[in-house]
Amino acid sequence: MPCYFVLRSPYLPSNRWVKKLDAASPLAWFQDVWTRLQADASLTCSDVLGIAHVYGFEGFAEKVRSGALPAPVNDDELQQSLSSNWYSNNVETRAGMVLIETDDDEVELAFWWMSEAVLSRHAGPFSIYTVDCLPDGVSNGDFAAETQTVPVGGGGGEGAVYAAFNTVWDGANLSDLPGPVEIAGVRLPGLVAWLAGVSPDVDHPLELDWLALVARSHPDLNAASLLRRLAEVSPETAADNDEGIHAGSLSAHDLHENVKWFHTRERQPASVRGGEHHVELRLDDGFNHHVWILFDDLWASSHPELARSILRFAGPPGVAF
Repeated sequence: MPCYFVLRSPYLPSNRWVKKLDAASPLAWFQDVWTRLQADASLTCSDVLGIAHVYGFEGFAEKVRSGALPAPVNDDELQQSLSSNWYSNNVETRAGMVLIETDDDEVELAFWWMSEAVLSRHAGPFSIYTVDCLPDGVSNGDFAAETQTVPVGGGGGEGAVYAAFNTVWDGANLSDLPGPVEIAGVRLPGLVAWLAGVSPDVDHPLELDWLALVARSHPDLNAASLLRRLAEVSPETAADNDEGIHAGSLSAHDLHENVKWFHTRERQPASVRGGEHHVELRLDDGFNHHVWILFDDLWASSHPELARSILRFAGPPGVAF
């Protein structure tokens, strides 16, 4: 049976990534890598995890290669070794699971090693990590979030829209995530009209008032087109103008006049994918990737496990189950 490496990082376009590993458990994987690192000085992160860089791996690998760290014989020893020698903010081990939460002085990241049995047993919370493109389909709207949401206003009609705003505003990009937003009484096809009429409020998430600002200028757009228009402005620019956005004293044109982008690498065009009742925005600012997922109760009732996983994705990762 394999185990899996699950990565959450704003350096990835989707913020999420999964790799199958050739080991029966996280402990077995680390024991094997211990041997391989000591036998092959050229072994890289890409060789063992399938991705070019996982923060903290290189420093940990050097300590293993030095011979200063004995290979762990059980999960308790693995916990102690990782806690002491992998740069991290939090390390948790359980039977068949290892979580490391860390930061690279710029952003927070989280990654798990999980046995197939653990991942299968907790497939619900992690289902968004295994999906790149959200599926189509709607049902009757009978959906229970089973996760605490942030209620915002109300549309006065049927249904609800849920929004997972994974925006990198600062270095506490994971630990300070506010959780999923829930707008009762409106569904995604009616969201732009609702946004165009809602009053901005300093207690709203900035993303919501930013969407509303753009909707007031473009009330004829659908949700996907609204996100494409919003993505013409950087989150950094929105953050610099948060007071005006919350006060409703700015226009979409004002934001366009002062757009700033990071330039550490070539920025990719924004990606917006979805359907009438679900949509995902991936916005690259040249440094981080910001992921927003919006869906309504009709879509959620057709994909309840995935919908609940997305709602969890809007909050701090923790163990996630």
